[in-house]
Amino acid sequence: MSNVYDSHDAPTRDPVAYLYRKALLQPPQVVPLSGGVSGETLLVEAAPARLVVKRALSRLLVAGDWTAKPERAMTEAAALELLHGLTPEYTPRLVHADRERHTIVMTAAPADWLPWKTVLLGEAPDPTHGTAATAQVLGTVLGTWQDRTWEAPHVAARFDDYEALDQLRLSPYHGAVAAAHPQVAERVVDLSDELRSRRDCLAHGDFSPKNVLVGPDGLMVLDFEVAHAGAAVFDLAFLQCHLALKAMHLPHRAPEFAAAAEHFLRAHRAVLTAGRRPAVERTGWHTACLLLARVDGLSPAGYLRPATAAAVRALSLDLLQANDPAIEEVWAKIMESAC
Repeated sequence: MSNVYDSHDAPTRDPVAYLYRKALLQPPQVVPLSGGVSGETLLVEAAPARLVVKRALSRLLVAGDWTAKPERAMTEAAALELLHGLTPEYTPRLVHADRERHTIVMTAAPADWLPWKTVLLGEAPDPTHGTAATAQVLGTVLGTWQDRTWEAPHVAARFDDYEALDQLRLSPYHGAVAAAHPQVAERVVDLSDELRSRRDCLAHGDFSPKNVLVGPDGLMVLDFEVAHAGAAVFDLAFLQCHLALKAMHLPHRAPEFAAAAEHFLRAHRAVLTAGRRPAVERTGWHTACLLLARVDGLSPAGYLRPATAAAVRALSLDLLQANDPAIEEVWAKIMESAC
């Protein structure tokens, strides 16, 4: 009986290279992931593992001069640990965090899952049970996060760094809008101050369709680098803004997006404890401000046509100059614009 071990090719110095040569170990497949502007992200597959490696950049990949401290990677690591514990089926699991290299490693979604943004824009078939159903799950997930972290001392202590919030949201969004539109600057600054000062719960900070992966049997929320102890209204308005943009971009699908927004809010309200709901007031104004930021801020929505961007601008300015509109009033005006 022959010996399968070849003494002339023993793994004396590099056992991993030896295993590769003998086809006993398959090299990992590394694929760059696109879609984000704040970091370098790689998908690494070495069966049976599927991992995502993400390194935060100090200069974002946009046309303008947009910088942010890379230490925010550790904020994302902390948020992953916390929220995976609350909703493991909807949140990646943190595998490793490297503070010196501003790099984290997390579990990846199944290979056939897609960014919800591509589905909403019609760039890929919808693998889910429909837009409204996905939005409803997201409302439950967000409501659960907010309710379980509401005024929690450990959240306030761990997520008390607001530099990334200012660098990635308030300055490029609210600051740019206030400078571009003096007629609403006072209102915008007031909204910005609210986001900077409130400490309701853990806020995601980028709760948008591009950070949601969807598949036939679930979804996963990503990108927690702007997480902070902050205003509950921010994540609500952020998703409403993105659904509204898509309704105005694709007016023939506006009823679909309006229904999704309603299902999202209804599911959120069902989970969030009743006494905490006043903290999500002024959702209409916050949504209008974010809409304006996505046409005149540092990170405009690239898929909007010039005429649509002009319509978003006009609608947002009207809403910001009106008395505090309910989010339902915002959607009524969006539907009028889409007709």
